[in-house]
Amino acid sequence: MNGPKPDAAPGFRAPREAFLLAGVGGSIDAVGILTLGGLFVAHMSGNSASFGAAFGQGDWAKGLPHLLAIPVFVLGLFLGYLWILSSRTYRRCAVLLAVEAFLLAVFFVLVRTGIGLPAAIPALLAMGLQNATLRELGFSSFPTTYVTGVLDMLGKSAARAVLEGGGPALSDARRAGAVWLSYATGAILGSAGLAWLGVGIVFVPVVILGALATRFARTGSQLGEHPAAR
Repeated sequence: MNGPKPDAAPGFRAPREAFLLAGVGGSIDAVGILTLGGLFVAHMSGNSASFGAAFGQGDWAKGLPHLLAIPVFVLGLFLGYLWILSSRTYRRCAVLLAVEAFLLAVFFVLVRTGIGLPAAIPALLAMGLQNATLRELGFSSFPTTYVTGVLDMLGKSAARAVLEGGGPALSDARRAGAVWLSYATGAILGSAGLAWLGVGIVFVPVVILGALATRFARTGSQLGEHPAAR
């Protein structure tokens, strides 16, 4: 089969595409935090805690954007999975990545026009769509727009590695750590790029997504199904 290949090693799968998408997730989340008054566009645990903390203090105006971000992100997840689960192919993944790139370009335009918090909508949808491209489809085991789950995998795999004397569990722990590092590096580069280039830094992830979409579009074969998706 031509085109992208899943990692053949046992345990969690993390091909280079997963690392690139984790970097995209971290970068866009950092840009969102810095341009949208602290709103997370990829990390819904952060939004859940933020709206809860604000509501608990009676600061409804501060908490409401964080609350409203969650259903928009879930809508992106829903639409992405609705599209990809109806036919598990690389070309359908390519479409999702292309749509994600377009949404991030719209995000750039809206931030530049100073529209405010509504600019978050395309970014939230984009990050939701991204989760439907690789994870649960047998190509990658890792979420790429939030890292709490990745750190859970890291901790569990590290514990298994200690009990089993290394082996595949140690490789799983290394993969999880690398995915987290990709996300964190993306966030650092997104933040630094915002200072140097302004919101135009968003086009670095757009180019990455476009390249991945092109790669997937050239692969017409069926995606394998990860056991967790059954």
